Amino acid sequence: MLLFKIIIAPVLIGLVSLAGRKWGPSIAGWLLGLPLNSAPILVFLVLQEGSEFASSAAVGSLLGIIAWAAFGLMYALCCPRFSWWVSTLAGWAAYGGVAWLLLHVHLSVGWSFVFVVAALITILLLFPRPAQSDLVLPRRRYELWLRMITATIMVVALTGAAKALGPQRSGLLAAFPNYTTILAVFSHQQSAASAVKVLRGVTMGLYTTAVFCSTLAICLLHMRAFPSFALALGAAGLVQAGSLVFVRRGA
Repeated sequence: MLLFKIIIAPVLIGLVSLAGRKWGPSIAGWLLGLPLNSAPILVFLVLQEGSEFASSAAVGSLLGIIAWAAFGLMYALCCPRFSWWVSTLAGWAAYGGVAWLLLHVHLSVGWSFVFVVAALITILLLFPRPAQSDLVLPRRRYELWLRMITATIMVVALTGAAKALGPQRSGLLAAFPNYTTILAVFSHQQSAASAVKVLRGVTMGLYTTAVFCSTLAICLLHMRAFPSFALALGAAGLVQAGSLVFVRRGA
C-alpha cells in the first residue's frame, strides 16, 4: 500500500503538470477538480478502515471542498501582491479556519451537497480576474520532478494521519489542497496571473469532486467498494465533461 501511495501521487501531479504545459493553467487547474486527492485517500481508508468509516470520511471530504475552495480564493487574492510563501500561508490559514468551522457542521449527504454547491457559486463570484498582461518567467529545469516529489510526501503524510483523526477529520483532511498548493506555487513563480487561472480552474472543477464524494458516501453504505467507486467516478466524469465548457470561457 505504501508503494502504491508513493507511485500514484507523482504520476497524477506529473500528468496534470504536463497537461497544463500543453493547454494552459486553467485546464491544469480544472483537472485538479477531479478527485485526484480525495479518491486515492478514500480508497486507502476503505482498505484500512472499512466502508462505513470511508463513507463518513466521504461526507467530511464533501464539506471539506468548501475549505479547499477557500484556500484557492485566498491565494488568488494574495498572489498579485505577495510572494508564493505568504500566499500559501494565507491560503492554508483560510483552509484551516474554514475546516475548523466545518467540524461543527453535521448535515445529511443531500444537504451537505446543496451547502457545498452554494458555497462554490459564492466563491467563484468573489474570485479576482487575472491580469491581462503579466510577466511570465521560464520554468526551472527540474520543476516537474520537484512537483512530483512534493506530492508524494504530502499524500503519504496525509494518509498516515487519517486513522488517528477519525472519519470526519480524515474526510476534511482528504480535501486538503496539496496538489492545488503545488500547482499554485509553481504557477505563481511563473506569474501571478497563471496562479489565479489555475486556482479558478480548480474551483470550477470542484463540482466534480462534490458529485464524487456525495455519490460515494451513499453507495458505500449499500454496496461493495468497487461498484461504489465505479458509480462515483462515472457520475463525476459526466459533471467534469460538462464543466469544461465554462472553464474554456473563462480561460
